[in-house]
Amino acid sequence: MLSLRSRSLINKPTFVSLGDPSGIGPEVFLKAIKDQKLRQHLSKIILVSSPKVIEDAISVLGVEQKINSISDIKNAQPDSINLINVDGCQDFVLGKPTFNNSKFIVECLLTAADLALTNSSSLVTGPLNKSIIQKHIENFTGHTEFLKKKFNANEVLMYMTNGNLHLGITTTHLPLKEVPSVISRDLIKNKYKLLHHGLIDIYKLANPKIAVLGINPHAGESGTIGNEEQNVIMPAIDELRHEGYDANGPLSADTVFTQTKYDAVLSMYHDQALPVLKTIDFHKTVNITLGLPFLRVSVDHGTAEDIAKDYSANYESMMEALLISIARNEA
Repeated sequence: MLSLRSRSLINKPTFVSLGDPSGIGPEVFLKAIKDQKLRQHLSKIILVSSPKVIEDAISVLGVEQKINSISDIKNAQPDSINLINVDGCQDFVLGKPTFNNSKFIVECLLTAADLALTNSSSLVTGPLNKSIIQKHIENFTGHTEFLKKKFNANEVLMYMTNGNLHLGITTTHLPLKEVPSVISRDLIKNKYKLLHHGLIDIYKLANPKIAVLGINPHAGESGTIGNEEQNVIMPAIDELRHEGYDANGPLSADTVFTQTKYDAVLSMYHDQALPVLKTIDFHKTVNITLGLPFLRVSVDHGTAEDIAKDYSANYESMMEALLISIARNEA
């Protein structure tokens, strides 16, 4: 199992954008930093938001927590929520997102992302409501695509992990019938290399051993159940091996997850591997975007507006996102 522990200390903070203030983002952030695993790291976490967003959560949860408003990360304190203020937050009601805060949400995200870039650091993002953001940004489809375009990234990879299983997703939100026509040698190689270098960046592996899945049942069974493995996936793996990568496959998805010899798995499509990951440990799963000029780690859940007013949300995904970011920045 890959480990994030035992790293030397370097002062690179993690910048946090909470997402929609009417969702569970503020709640899970506050619960996470109150956990003993994160209490010692508060000076390494910089929240980019409005004080009123986190003050409401502090009040409802009944916890004692100081807020330290700063303009310079050097002034971060070890016993406080260190906050860089963003103006423009309108009144909000938990569970009832409003278009009035769309500009504020985007401003928090962009400010935090710019700070992560400037400081060669990382960004942790909370959940947002896409329909709300579309009021401010036309055709907004999510954090990943928005940040890819904003920072001119050539290619990005959705990398999902819960600490036990590490997955790269070659194609993401596509109808299944379109996947075979989208898969190509170059796409597989590009996604593989992003996963490879991401594992090195986060976990400091020398040469990650990665399993590459086929697209058909039993990885095509030598062409008897489809030819994508022979015509596309295997040639891509051969080229990767020729370049020195420890690429393995194409392997069948119905058996690869019973093996522990691989550092990560590269799947061909969204639902090929994610059900396995989330069955193993749904609450600790995080979504990492590789290929941006900074590391972006996100919770793997939505705004959960239906439970936001109850303050009953599980915070483990936010905690894992923060721990991964902090450990990587200290390496």
